[in-house]
Amino acid sequence: MRLSSKQLTSLLAAVFFVSGLTSLICQVAWQRLLTVNYGVGAVSITLIVSVYMSGLGLGSLVGGWLAERSRRPLALFAGIEGGLGIAGGASVPLILALGRLSAESSPAASFVCLFAFLLVPTLLMGITLPLLVTIFTRITRDFIYSVSHLYFVNTLGAAFGAVLTSYALVSLLGLDGCIYLAAAINVVLAAVILAASPKALQPAAQAERPDAKAEGSGGLRLTYALVLATGFVAIGYEIVWYRVIGVLVKDSPYAFSSVLAVYLLGIALGSRAIHRHLVRHPVANRRHLFCVLQFLIGLTVLITFVGYFYLSRYAPLQGLAHLSFSSDVHPSLALFARGRSSHLFEDAYLLLDVFLWPLAFLLVPTMLMGASFPLVSSLAFSPGGGAGRAVGTTYFFMVVGNVLGGLLTGLVLLPALGTELTVLAFGSIGLFFGFATGVPKGGRLSGIVRMVGVFLLLLGNVAVFPRPGALYAAMHVAPFEAGSARFEEGLDAVVLTYENGDRLRNFINGQGHGYRPGPLFLAEAIEGLSFASSPRSVLVIGFGAGSITEAALVPVEVQQVTVVELCGSAITNLRTFPVLAGILGDRKVRLVIDDGRRFLQRTDELFDVILMDPLRTTTAYSNNLHSRQFFELAGRHLAPGGILMVGGLSDCPVIPRTLLEEFGYVRAYTNFCLASRTPLGRNDDRYERLLRSVLPSTQASIQDFTRDFLEGQPLVEATAKYPVNQDWRPESEYYLGLELRRWLESR
Repeated sequence: MRLSSKQLTSLLAAVFFVSGLTSLICQVAWQRLLTVNYGVGAVSITLIVSVYMSGLGLGSLVGGWLAERSRRPLALFAGIEGGLGIAGGASVPLILALGRLSAESSPAASFVCLFAFLLVPTLLMGITLPLLVTIFTRITRDFIYSVSHLYFVNTLGAAFGAVLTSYALVSLLGLDGCIYLAAAINVVLAAVILAASPKALQPAAQAERPDAKAEGSGGLRLTYALVLATGFVAIGYEIVWYRVIGVLVKDSPYAFSSVLAVYLLGIALGSRAIHRHLVRHPVANRRHLFCVLQFLIGLTVLITFVGYFYLSRYAPLQGLAHLSFSSDVHPSLALFARGRSSHLFEDAYLLLDVFLWPLAFLLVPTMLMGASFPLVSSLAFSPGGGAGRAVGTTYFFMVVGNVLGGLLTGLVLLPALGTELTVLAFGSIGLFFGFATGVPKGGRLSGIVRMVGVFLLLLGNVAVFPRPGALYAAMHVAPFEAGSARFEEGLDAVVLTYENGDRLRNFINGQGHGYRPGPLFLAEAIEGLSFASSPRSVLVIGFGAGSITEAALVPVEVQQVTVVELCGSAITNLRTFPVLAGILGDRKVRLVIDDGRRFLQRTDELFDVILMDPLRTTTAYSNNLHSRQFFELAGRHLAPGGILMVGGLSDCPVIPRTLLEEFGYVRAYTNFCLASRTPLGRNDDRYERLLRSVLPSTQASIQDFTRDFLEGQPLVEATAKYPVNQDWRPESEYYLGLELRRWLESR
């Protein structure tokens, strides 16, 4: 089939849009599945993302080299899309095999395994942009249009892919189904390209640009240094934005995909806009324009954070921020559950705020970032140098900056400086571009006046920018009139703990993780300990505010309580409270900072009781601790007659249904479950001793939490219509699909 040049470019752009969509489907699914064996700690997530980005960067270098040497670039592009389909289809069994072989490995060995798994598909993904730019440039003879347009369509497709995967595909198809769907689409794309392309695309004259001048080696070195620096800052901003917005809209799979989608949307729109600007201003000095963009990125980020901090003290922004913070679920479906009510505005807002906050913080600066890449690529391009090589090398240095920025920001800057000083540092780097001699003077302003203005902006931002911890203090809503509030920001989280007398409330990344007095947590622990045959060894997954661990220390039979807590920053903060320092310092307590699943994968210990209420079922990665495969793993670590208590359920029928798949005996309360491989029987004497160990004012509340329950055939019948959580099908974590199913069944 012969197509005209316009038809061919339109078809390839559409293919590249869909290719971006499938790439994000795979990225979301792969990252989610790899955490099953490598954990969800900050280091593990950073490793996974860094390896993924490294493959893209290496692929872009290879793509630039191939693009200039291939005599049939369209056939090569088709082969790459087909190769992505094959690699995607093979990735599902490979992840399973990788998990079996390296689940107990060291971080260094994990890095090698991750790199080996992700290298081929990410290398192929990285090749596509420089290859397509070469094809487009040969047809259109316009390098900047080719880069701008292709970067726009591919990134826009990725933004749609991020939303589509999390909001729909995971619930409909499962994580494995998402990967197989993306693989099938890639194979179809390969067939479409082969069917529609001519036998060969003959090289045309090199594209020209109005100010095209061959850059010397010194100019190219400066260009690539600028690209690396801006890539470093761009990924640093993304990490900071996700941490800040995560406090407002909580850590959920939907929050992550929403922030990522807005980030990619801004990049796409900026890439589109820069070509239009250059068409209207064809003789613009592009290096000077690049400096202006970096200056504006820094300025808009600083203005956004300063503006939010000061305006959040007043209505209506304060009311909106507090409304977001006070809701545990984003997006909330209360609008559909309650229908028309006096809370119509609040319910509608909580349905949309997971996108509104990213739009407010990210959209403008990411558009400026998106405009920067095609612009700086044009600085690396010269008529004799090759379009593919220019964009491939530029993209490589940008990704190198991304990887370095991700590692340094997440592992060094945020723990050392905190969010506020990190943002101030990144924003100031942007403002420093205002000192560049080539920045347009603008009207009659002299260079000296301009530099003085930039210097005053720097000083002004230093003076008014919120101090460490102040930004998050403004976001949190105190649960009571606090006598003190203690803050800790570390490698893994933002922690704020309120105290007033014997009352204590702990927040990790904006979400409540334990409170005192804690009758619910005490009820969970007392029930679990009372049903164990002999609770000599107890495992507690998730310290919270210490209530479960405190109860586990009461029985005289208990010899050791192992506490596994993912968030080391929370422990650091909680140790400053004497009552919690006493619990953690008890001679029977062994504290392990690790992912709960990874801990069980790496130990041979058996426990008489496992007590776990580390997070809600709707929190990101919660399925790692709520899947049938995890319950099977926990069961292998229970001694004969052992008890597993699973909390944080909020009447989620999926969890008891999943427990029934692995345990013969399950008792489901409203907020938690007990499970065992042997018949459940309470030790009444131990129960009474545990109940008497708490304050009389709390005993009635504890009994209320355990009064109603289901077990046996009634529980089987009540949960029969609900799905089972699998590692590949996180039904309760991706709760929108579950709620939609419930709604459809009620119609």
